[in-house]
Amino acid sequence: MASPGRDNTRRRSRQDSTRRILDAAAGVFAADGPKAATIDAICAKAGLNKRMVYHYFGSKCGLYEAVLRGVYEEFFSLEVSLGSMLLPAEELLETLVRRYYTFLAAHPRFVRLIGHENLNDGRAARRLKLTGQKAPVITALELALRKGQAEGRFRPGVDATQLLISIFSLCFFYFSNRHTMEQLLGRSSMAPSRMPQRIGHVVDLLLHGIAAEGPEARPREKAK
Repeated sequence: MASPGRDNTRRRSRQDSTRRILDAAAGVFAADGPKAATIDAICAKAGLNKRMVYHYFGSKCGLYEAVLRGVYEEFFSLEVSLGSMLLPAEELLETLVRRYYTFLAAHPRFVRLIGHENLNDGRAARRLKLTGQKAPVITALELALRKGQAEGRFRPGVDATQLLISIFSLCFFYFSNRHTMEQLLGRSSMAPSRMPQRIGHVVDLLLHGIAAEGPEARPREKAK
């Protein structure tokens, strides 16, 4: 019978190995794409034998799905608290946009992996069964919109799902296309120091898009 101490050592060793494999795989998959990436390149980066990859993940496809699931879980975690918070729409939109920009700036691998996945028609993401993961934040948006509509500040008929698509599109494009945009607009236009200005612009654009027309519509207060 194995001792508890030996079992704990094995568990820690397995956890360390899987962490190293996943971290290396995320970098290689993001750089090369799931088709061009190789197990040899991943194991060379992780400093581990490739038999361990097959032992823990079964195949390159299994490893890629594990990487993709991990980055999606990180992304969804930034919305968890918002799903249970009854925030005014202005504050909710600003918080969402700020969190998305902060996350995408800190996770360039996520941006590249999602880009590769969409080029492959979302096949792996479909197998992960991600449907419903956005329900909490959509519910929070619906509640905030209803309150603003009841107060006459937002126009009726704004769809929360479409609004969320617009929010993420305005955030994701900035990072997925930043290198070509730098060539078109100049590097200074995409400088990190200008990100607060960009966030404020996106929030204002969204709020104007849902605002009611007429004297009952009130402009939002500038965030401090």
